[in-house]
Amino acid sequence: MKTKTILAAALMCALTFATPAAQAEETTTDTGTLDNETAAKVFPAKPPYSPYAGRNFPSRPFFGDTHLHTSFSLDAGAFGCRLGPKDAYRFGKGEEITASSGQRVKLSRPLDFIVVTDHSDGFGFFPQLMSGDPGLLATPQGRKWYDLIQSGKGAQAAMDIVTSFGKGQMPKGFPVPGTSAYRSAWLETIKAADEANDPGRFSAFIGYEWTSNEKGNNLHRNVVFRDNGAKASLIEPYTTQPPLGSSNPRDLWKWMVMCEEKTGAQILAIAHNGNLSNGRMFPIIESFTNKKIYR
Repeated sequence: MKTKTILAAALMCALTFATPAAQAEETTTDTGTLDNETAAKVFPAKPPYSPYAGRNFPSRPFFGDTHLHTSFSLDAGAFGCRLGPKDAYRFGKGEEITASSGQRVKLSRPLDFIVVTDHSDGFGFFPQLMSGDPGLLATPQGRKWYDLIQSGKGAQAAMDIVTSFGKGQMPKGFPVPGTSAYRSAWLETIKAADEANDPGRFSAFIGYEWTSNEKGNNLHRNVVFRDNGAKASLIEPYTTQPPLGSSNPRDLWKWMVMCEEKTGAQILAIAHNGNLSNGRMFPIIESFTNKKIYR
């Protein structure tokens, strides 16, 4: 009995006077157990780093298309496109549609945004021709092209149309700003964008392509409206054909300023296909003024 009492007392002394190192290995409190590893994390040798702290710039990429043609573009229509702006936005949102070839098509994943940028020159010409517009068919060229297409010779008609446009020899009734055909096509494009726009999920921008091709040099710009149709519908696209338009980019920029002042809209012009401009898209000497670029 005496021996047991001595052993118990010795154990109590060992626990009471344990070394600091042994006590520090693990301590249990009402908030949990603190050990060396946990304590080291709470009091690190170097201050912690958060890669997101202090960020004030966008960090999420969005994928879309800023250059897209439909049947409203003269060249796309000539090459067989029969789908309009509404179809383009549906396709971009990930919906399944029937392509001009008759095939069912769908993107592997939806896009975040799209700008339908049909050429401002001849806006909506092919739908006008394919519908058999009386005014267009009253001209020799219009009747010729329509009959060629109806008889299965669409390729021949397409080549003649593109060539005639390049020479500035389009028939009376060809859609230009100020005509009902042109206005109708522009408003249909605007409506398609407004209906497809889904804030937070899909951005359907209103736009068009200004297609300057001065002496065979590509100076194209994709013109994009930040606002909806309420402002975009107050104007009509700027073209490259005089007297209503110009192939000089400076005139396009002046038009943009005028439109912003008139409508309160915000408009952006994105240089497109500069690799086909023979260096004139980003020159050292400005080709229209022969002055050195200073900014």
